[in-house]
Amino acid sequence: MSLTNTFGDRFETVLHSTQKVLSKEVVSAFSVGVFSLIVLGTLALAYFNPVYNWDILAYVGIAAEDQLESPDDIHKLAYGEVKEAASDLQFYKITASIPYRVNQYEQPEHFVSLFPMFRVKVGYIKAIKQLATVTGRVHATTIISTVSAAAIGLFILFWSARQNFVQGLMIIGPAAMLIGYTFSAREATPDLMMAAFALPALYFVCRERPLFAAPFLFMMFLVRPDGLLLFFALLLAALAVGRDRLVYLALFAGALLLYFPITSSADHPGWWPHFYFSNVEYQDDMRGFDPAFDAVLYVKALVVNLARTVQAFNWLMVLAIFLLGFGLLLRNGANVSKGQWIAVIAITLCIGGKFVTFPLPDDRIYLPYMLPLLVVLMEIWKPVFSHSIEEDRSRV
Repeated sequence: MSLTNTFGDRFETVLHSTQKVLSKEVVSAFSVGVFSLIVLGTLALAYFNPVYNWDILAYVGIAAEDQLESPDDIHKLAYGEVKEAASDLQFYKITASIPYRVNQYEQPEHFVSLFPMFRVKVGYIKAIKQLATVTGRVHATTIISTVSAAAIGLFILFWSARQNFVQGLMIIGPAAMLIGYTFSAREATPDLMMAAFALPALYFVCRERPLFAAPFLFMMFLVRPDGLLLFFALLLAALAVGRDRLVYLALFAGALLLYFPITSSADHPGWWPHFYFSNVEYQDDMRGFDPAFDAVLYVKALVVNLARTVQAFNWLMVLAIFLLGFGLLLRNGANVSKGQWIAVIAITLCIGGKFVTFPLPDDRIYLPYMLPLLVVLMEIWKPVFSHSIEEDRSRV
């Protein structure tokens, strides 16, 4: 029932006023403003209030290891530089909060033995090294996170304007915060940098231009080599949809060929030792650690981390809402291009594959995939919140 039918012609003046207040231009400007405030607030938090977790010690140590001679020197430099930047509480948490961290603080050789699990993130470490000559290693991680957060915000603005869903920004902003955008910007981890490359990659996937997506896909892969899963998922999605199959096959083959030299040069211990360390039990010393695969421990890790995800993190519940929303869009006749189908299928498969192969529960781990999925769904939906009195009359 229209507003005119409900309230009658005497409310025509009110409806005209409503049209002006909720015009396309006003609502679009409001949406951009809300999203921009969220991005600017995120940038301020990222730069002025960074969070230093244990991982920053490893990244700082690896960024300096080719300049130092011994584990003692690396250990002293990494902990010393982080101590200068972190608050007393943050430094306590990464050095004394649990026995494992106490051991790492006291044993330089144990500390360095963990590096291969972080060294594979060659793109992120390279960025720290390049910036460190100007900013220092610890502050370099803050710069990377801040610039990545800004790049994400700017690209989403570009994407929404280009594909005409600017009013959807008032949903994208809060939803992005819910899946970890703001908090990830404060952390010294490669996830937000990966997301900054994933967004343009998936944009070009939606445009059915996989060759334009390729450089961004490989950049995100170099930031975190587990991005190989997205290459495989894109191949499966392309096979299902019947579009650009050979291109995605070539991209997956190229990433696969790069994966093994990267992990080998980093002395990575392999999937199961790394899985065991992160999902079963921390190891003080990773030298020579090579446990036999245990299916019971694997299933237990999946179940425990699934429970932790549901209890303490947002990504899984938000993913369910995203996919339910996608189903409703299809039910209501939404026009979904082949490129958009490939993007939605691939991202969904990638998120599921990532959890099954390495079930960390943290929102930041899935942010590089959840954020593009959110924007792709907004592109398909193209929500309109503005009001036109002509539209109201047309329903009479």
